Amino acid sequence: MLIVSKLVSFVLSPENWLFFFIALFLLLRNKKWKKRMGWLGLLVLVVFSDPMLFRWAYKAWEVKQPALGNQYAAIILPGGIADYDVQGRGYFNRASDRFIQTALLYKSGRANYIIVTGGNGFLNRDIPPEALFLQSALDSLHIPPEKIITETRSRSTRENALFSKKKADSLGLSGPMVLVTSAMHMRRCLAEFQKAGLEVQPYSCNYEVLDTDVPFYEHLWPDLGLPNAWGRLLKEWLGYAVVRFR
Repeated sequence: MLIVSKLVSFVLSPENWLFFFIALFLLLRNKKWKKRMGWLGLLVLVVFSDPMLFRWAYKAWEVKQPALGNQYAAIILPGGIADYDVQGRGYFNRASDRFIQTALLYKSGRANYIIVTGGNGFLNRDIPPEALFLQSALDSLHIPPEKIITETRSRSTRENALFSKKKADSLGLSGPMVLVTSAMHMRRCLAEFQKAGLEVQPYSCNYEVLDTDVPFYEHLWPDLGLPNAWGRLLKEWLGYAVVRFR
């Protein structure tokens, strides 16, 4: 399943579509098909670098942060927020707000435990489970080790949910739990955890697009960094559909 997930990510990347159409435009000898590939490449570039369309799509998809109650059984922190270098040292990535919000929630007394779930999500890299790095980072914040429940086998969002459920059941944890993840990833993540049988309250963070006023002129100039973000969003759309109909 991990291989399938990686292939889907590759296929759903507008950056790869653009490369594919440009390559065909350069290689094809038939003038009619050469022209078609050129127009298709231009269409992909224009659509997926449009800031206005990007903001609209992300704002419609991202799950807003609802108000929390006073007490929960645990806070669940899925992986995808850290990586290791070639020396085996762990570092946070662009989604580190998930870790920050988890720590703040625990320090505010909202939950008794933190469930950290995440193994090695790479196909070709022999690295330690991500959850071990996150556990160490939580330890450095003087959170008692007995309050940190670590799950190190999962390699996908679905496995995050299934293995977290097993951990919770083995420890007798029940009742609502707080699920912390990126606003863009929350809809699919929430569906997976609910499908696994966990009662979770979403707590979105790490917003790609904030609900702020943006000057109109900033929408006029294409952003060539957006195709990559579109690839992540398209993967979320497909993943959510698979969860709902599985």
